[in-house]
Amino acid sequence: MKFSAAAPRATGQRSLPRLGRMTKIACAASSLLVLGAATVVACGPDFPLQLLDDRAGTLSNTPANSFAWEAAHLVTPADKLQADEGSGYEQVAGRPDDPHSLRMIEKGQLEGAQWAALQAMRAAPDGEAAYAAGAALPPAIRLYTAGAQDFRANALAAARQRFEAVLALPPQQASERAVWAAFMLGRLHAIEGRRAEAIASFTKARALAVGGAPDPLGLAVASYGEQARLMLVGQSGPCNWSDFNEGRDCGETIAPVDFKEAIRLYAEQAARCSSSARDSLTALAAWSLGHADTSAALIDDPVAQRLLVAYALARVGDLAEGSGNGDSYYDPSAPNSGSSGYPDAARSPKVKPNSVLVTLVDALKRRGLEKIEGADRVAALAYRTGRYDLAATLANRQETALSWWVRAKLALRRGDTAAAVQAYARAAQAFPRNDDSLDPANASLLMGEQGVLTLSRGQYVEALAQFHRAASESERQSRGTYYNYFGGASYASDLSYVAERVLTTDELKTYVDAHAPASPMPAPEAVAKAAQKEGQGQSSLHWVAVGLSPVTVEDNLRQLLARRLVREGRVEEALPYFPDDRDERFAQSTYDAEGREVLATWRLRAKAREYGQALERGQHAWRANSRAQGWYEAAVIARRQGMEIMGYEQGPDFTVFSGSLPGGVGRGMGMYGNEDKPLPDNPQARAQADLPGPLVTDGERQRYAATEAKPYKRFHYRDIAADYVMKSADALPARSQAFAAVLCQGVNFVYYDQPRAEQLYLRYVKEGAAVPFSADFGQNCVEPDFAAAARFPYVQAWRTTRRWVAQHRALSAALLLAAVAGTGFGVAQWRRRRAPKTVA
Repeated sequence: MKFSAAAPRATGQRSLPRLGRMTKIACAASSLLVLGAATVVACGPDFPLQLLDDRAGTLSNTPANSFAWEAAHLVTPADKLQADEGSGYEQVAGRPDDPHSLRMIEKGQLEGAQWAALQAMRAAPDGEAAYAAGAALPPAIRLYTAGAQDFRANALAAARQRFEAVLALPPQQASERAVWAAFMLGRLHAIEGRRAEAIASFTKARALAVGGAPDPLGLAVASYGEQARLMLVGQSGPCNWSDFNEGRDCGETIAPVDFKEAIRLYAEQAARCSSSARDSLTALAAWSLGHADTSAALIDDPVAQRLLVAYALARVGDLAEGSGNGDSYYDPSAPNSGSSGYPDAARSPKVKPNSVLVTLVDALKRRGLEKIEGADRVAALAYRTGRYDLAATLANRQETALSWWVRAKLALRRGDTAAAVQAYARAAQAFPRNDDSLDPANASLLMGEQGVLTLSRGQYVEALAQFHRAASESERQSRGTYYNYFGGASYASDLSYVAERVLTTDELKTYVDAHAPASPMPAPEAVAKAAQKEGQGQSSLHWVAVGLSPVTVEDNLRQLLARRLVREGRVEEALPYFPDDRDERFAQSTYDAEGREVLATWRLRAKAREYGQALERGQHAWRANSRAQGWYEAAVIARRQGMEIMGYEQGPDFTVFSGSLPGGVGRGMGMYGNEDKPLPDNPQARAQADLPGPLVTDGERQRYAATEAKPYKRFHYRDIAADYVMKSADALPARSQAFAAVLCQGVNFVYYDQPRAEQLYLRYVKEGAAVPFSADFGQNCVEPDFAAAARFPYVQAWRTTRRWVAQHRALSAALLLAAVAGTGFGVAQWRRRRAPKTVA
């Protein structure tokens, strides 16, 4: 396996896997993989990060940057050169077998006869034949390509002469292949054991690129790695990547001065976005820390010292109790894992500091504090190993964000909450302006820790604001990546918990109105046009729209508020917080009879409005039949769209997972935890069980109990639908078809809850009439006929009258005759009184 970004294939070493052109996006993008993992839930399919699961552990966690970010910041580049490890720099010797690198670049430079000549040169058996075939090409390209064919044929002397000839051309003529030729000369000298000459050639390649010579393959940056490998030679010969990665003793005989120079060169390469250099630094740091004599010899060099400290913080785990001599493996979900994903001794007395870290801190201390490079990083390492006085001394030497973060941890440890609050505030001031002491991806973790501390002090709205900033910063850092597209923002679960279970509804509404605007809705015309351009169908409009305007933390917070308002019966107030019905980003999907995903015909805001109107009829309609129909329509919506318009973001409904998982975020884990442990029987007791520990105020527990779902069960809105069914039945004639039909539907709504389903069914049995669907009541229900129910009392009265008449014919005739006679007499008397009187 190669040890640098530019190891030649001719050496016979295996090559590291390529990471492609992604290295051009951002040097530290990979830091998003592990940063912020201070606390995650114990298990589950990609549950989001959250800090409130273990508040004490969160606040004692060791601040640490990702190794990827630190490796890219060991030195500051003096130029703008950038690595391009996906372009095929290994093909410069004339191996046109990478269609995405050398061939593509050269084809872009040449046309017609020149391109044909170049292909003829590539097909030639040696440099002489290649040179003869390239008469149509510019001198530099002709000489370089012939030299590459010599190199392929192992005619190294001839290859060297041609590459030297390229550099001997006038600068304007040599420019097209000058960097390539200098780089290949360096490789040739390295193969032939001439280290000084190889270093001179690699240095020249960089100087040419900095001077403006074309370097489409990133060879100037790759030359740092090639040169670094020349330094890693021990008594038994060159040491390669596998020697260091597998802990062999090859490196023990490398001169310390050469070891330091190799680290410096790899640091220069990593600073220019080389992932391969980062891998090399990882192997060197891991090997060095495992060899105390080597690490002690390296720490007098500023770059090497910073490398060892960075690796120790980010990639070395402490020893957790569990098995054997302890467990220090990477496991972000483990209870005592720090932000690096490894066990962190600062989080728990059950985790002991790794002796490797203790040895490193001791070595740095012996050397003298005034000689420590990056005192804030060493302060963090001292804090993690329990050297609190040393950590305080080092942290107080700097005014960086990281040093203030360490000071906050130390203040919390000694119980000085006020000082911790101030230190957190000073650390957070570095964002969005970064003082280069913290990986930008650390911003969300820092702000989230602020939120934990603020919540523990009973400042609920301010805690919400800090979790909001943490989630928004996480979203900003991951924007456009896999983690943003599929995983959402880190710490959004902590934000949701405070918004849903700690703040009052009015506090949340005030905050959302001031700080959580809706994101811009992509124009429907733009969505349709983009979908057509991408050849997407109607079912993909959601993803097309999200691509045009991603859904934000604020959008989700607004919907959480909307659902909360609906739960409280404030439906009209909730409507503006649901997304616009034209916004395809929030369109719901369903599946047709063939199992194909299709867009649902309903929209959130319209369905919530319909629900509110149904409730209004159920509560205030004048006619009983209209009230019954209103309650039934509200029940149907609550059952079918309850998750979307009134579900809890977290427990018990878990709208965040569309209800597919019974846990994973927020509190209330005991509800689905140990089945042998009985669930507390009242909200206050459940709040105490769900929110243990000293970092929770009584006020938070009271608010948590007050905002509990009613009823306290999963998919609570289904029970609400069943309640509405009962209200509908209350307003219907018991012997009507509608009465039986609404109860049948109600049984279907809660079929999984046997006691609740039995309650509805037994009411039907007790009060209802026989209907055709009674045989499989609750399974094959029909829609209630409310029109028939409205006529039912009159129809029943007429039928009763006819039955009585049939049974009492004589009496009925007499009564009818008396009624007719009485009516006639009454009419006559009325006419007589109305007749005008005659005057005598």
